[in-house]
Amino acid sequence: MLKNFNRVLAIGSHFDDMEIGAGGTVALLKKNGAQIKLVVVGNGDYSNLLGKKIRTQEIAKNEGLEALSYLGLSSNDLVCLNFSEASIPYNKDSVERIETVVNNFRPDLILTQWTHDSHQDHINTSLAVISASRYRNSLLMWEPIFPSGRFSPIPFVPQVYVDISTTIDSKINSLKSHKSQVKKFADYGVAWIDGITARAKFRGFECSSGYAETFYVYRLKIN
Repeated sequence: MLKNFNRVLAIGSHFDDMEIGAGGTVALLKKNGAQIKLVVVGNGDYSNLLGKKIRTQEIAKNEGLEALSYLGLSSNDLVCLNFSEASIPYNKDSVERIETVVNNFRPDLILTQWTHDSHQDHINTSLAVISASRYRNSLLMWEPIFPSGRFSPIPFVPQVYVDISTTIDSKINSLKSHKSQVKKFADYGVAWIDGITARAKFRGFECSSGYAETFYVYRLKIN
């Protein structure tokens, strides 16, 4: 099915979101010859509740570009909308800025966050993408991972499985490029990466493959 999509737009709130949920799929699409565009809605500048700086905008973008290189992408494939981290809105501004990218790129497949995530940025990004892509025919939402989505009253139900056995290493290397995020999750040590890998392994087991990523279908046109 993936070979039917030639222009793919992935839209995430933060610089590591796409890699977590759809990095293997994006790498596979790129290998299959698809043209990929990634939109990062937030600016990457982040401090914790105590005011300690976790990541600057410059660090976030540099880590993001390194991560993209493992997926076969470059700076030419990246669009940054630069909304304030943890305050991404769902409003006329966010919808129109995403819609401008959608209209210019004209994707035949859009990948984004799941609407029932528990992170406010992820929720608002998903809602903005739904509004901005109302004239496009195929929209899939990737599966959230802990802590996002853990306490959602609506559980994520996988509907589409993508075998990423050939691109799992690209996915994991891209995640490791987000060094500030790995450090942020220091309480878990390498368990953050291990958890993402384990989920991909489990989803692969469910569909009789080595590793897989799963998506919720908002709408899907199959030619």
